Amino acid sequence: MATDNSLAKATGPISKTGIVLWSSTPPEIYFARKETKQLALLSLAFAFVFLYPILCDSAVTGPGLGAWILRPQLSHFTGIPSDGADRDMFTQLRWVPYYTLTHFHQLPFWNPYKCGGMPMLGNPESAVVTPFLLLYLVFGLIPGMLLEIYLHVAIMFAGCYLFGRELGLVPRAAMVLAAMFPSSSWLSLHIAVGHLNFLSIAYIPWILALLLISCRLRRWHLAILGGLLCGLTLTEGNYGFVFAAMLVAIVAVWYAMVGLSIRPVLVASVIGIFAIAFSLPKLVPTAELLKINPRDWGISYLTWHGILISLFSRDQDLGHPLVASFFFSEYACYLSPPFVLLSLIGTFGYMRKSFPWVLGAIFFFFLYRGDIGPDSPTMLLRQLPLGGNIGLCGRWVIPLFFCLSVLAALGAEVLCERPREWGRRLAGILLVLGVADSWVVCAPNYRYLFQPAMPRPEAFVTFRQYWSAFPVPLTSIAMAGMGSTNCGGVGYTVPRGAVLGYNEQGYRGDYYLLDAGNVTETLWTPNQLSYEVSANEPTSLVINQTMYPGWHLAHGDGLVYPENGLIAVRVPSGRQNIELVYTPHHIIAASVIALFAVTMLIVVWWMEMRSIRKTHSELKTS
Repeated sequence: MATDNSLAKATGPISKTGIVLWSSTPPEIYFARKETKQLALLSLAFAFVFLYPILCDSAVTGPGLGAWILRPQLSHFTGIPSDGADRDMFTQLRWVPYYTLTHFHQLPFWNPYKCGGMPMLGNPESAVVTPFLLLYLVFGLIPGMLLEIYLHVAIMFAGCYLFGRELGLVPRAAMVLAAMFPSSSWLSLHIAVGHLNFLSIAYIPWILALLLISCRLRRWHLAILGGLLCGLTLTEGNYGFVFAAMLVAIVAVWYAMVGLSIRPVLVASVIGIFAIAFSLPKLVPTAELLKINPRDWGISYLTWHGILISLFSRDQDLGHPLVASFFFSEYACYLSPPFVLLSLIGTFGYMRKSFPWVLGAIFFFFLYRGDIGPDSPTMLLRQLPLGGNIGLCGRWVIPLFFCLSVLAALGAEVLCERPREWGRRLAGILLVLGVADSWVVCAPNYRYLFQPAMPRPEAFVTFRQYWSAFPVPLTSIAMAGMGSTNCGGVGYTVPRGAVLGYNEQGYRGDYYLLDAGNVTETLWTPNQLSYEVSANEPTSLVINQTMYPGWHLAHGDGLVYPENGLIAVRVPSGRQNIELVYTPHHIIAASVIALFAVTMLIVVWWMEMRSIRKTHSELKTS
């Protein structure tokens, strides 16, 4: 990167307390072109180095470096990680949209392959409304997954650096934030078990940076762009949206207080409003699903002993024994000693700037401890609408670690401000030691993502429901042309009701009439079902899938209703064609609002750029 002296430190409006609020450097020279190129290359290099283990031999287990490091496996580009548990679940959440688009040429609204049928777009853990879906369509399932992970890590690194520079930090201090946040075990462990919905956290530092840049430059299109990225934290996952909203609130309120300005709060409000607008195509069906089938994780908490192990133990391997109410991967977030030292220096050496991040760290720490009493923050959050879906308390360690990463960057800034060269050198040494230590301790977990696939069941030409005694492999069952009716314990699920697999007692077929008559399936796709019905008397056509709001009759004479939890249509006597279609409620209105938000982003950007060009032109002529 550019040296610390290659660019003047970004300084800006100063509050009455002497705190630099945000950079005032003109955008044309805020980043030197060389620095921008170096950041792009370094982001890609960092992602490659830390993700290298993902290509290595997962059969070599255990913490630390092992024989896996010299055994890359190119078979990852052709294999499907349909081994079980969460890896398999998130692979299916990628395979179903990919297959629905490429094979059926339909939008991935419905997932008939899980729980006897459930919403695909409305699944909180799905990632359908995202530009990264294009990677799957262009390169295929596994290459698309690898590229999705790789690019998100690079985006996270670059965003943290940008946010650090916008805080007024020199490049070396900003590099601490960029390297520390994505290098810890919170990321490697979640990816190792397949939690790809955590990748959207990569946008959080970008959102915070755009908040400050919008305040600095007084340009609203940057706030709207921040809303777009905030919307992606929801459409690509779930937890990132909550973390982003809280961090944006902390930053906005703090800068509004110290600067005696309402602008940070207004910018944060614009980010929030447009985040909702951009995410509506996913938010509306997700809210409906959570309302119909709320998910209560129950009580979760951490003891002090569990906290110490989760944060400071050098054994951050995926196979580490439990330290709380769930797997170690849900609570672990390794704090490397060099980074801890930098965080302490930043906390006490730069107290005026560190104050909001210390408060944020304390707040998220109490959330991280979990349900330790009736008045604990997590218990209070459960009183909010849809609050019972918050999940395990260990996941609050992610925004906690982000706050600590900012403090570490401030600590490096304190050292770099020393009048003698030893301060800058010490900051560089601690950065290198922290990154190296984090790689040795945390990065090896990435190799666990791709596990050998479980045996695939016999494939069928026509779709049918299937009962497996073991709830996975969901992906292999779906690729065999079947829907899994036993999906308990693998991500977000819905009750299967009366849906039966063809290998279960009482199975009557994947479509049938309740009374005498004949029915023939003429078309089967995830979102559209067609049948030719011939009945001598009024009867009901029953489809062996879960009834859910959004299924409606597109063609034919009848009435759609739930028959013991299954999709059913009351039909009159005679011969006719019945066509059922699934469309999420309010999806058209939600999409129109999202497109309007995109239009607003383009229009506001064009107007502000036009105003800037006009101002520059007037200055030149004068």
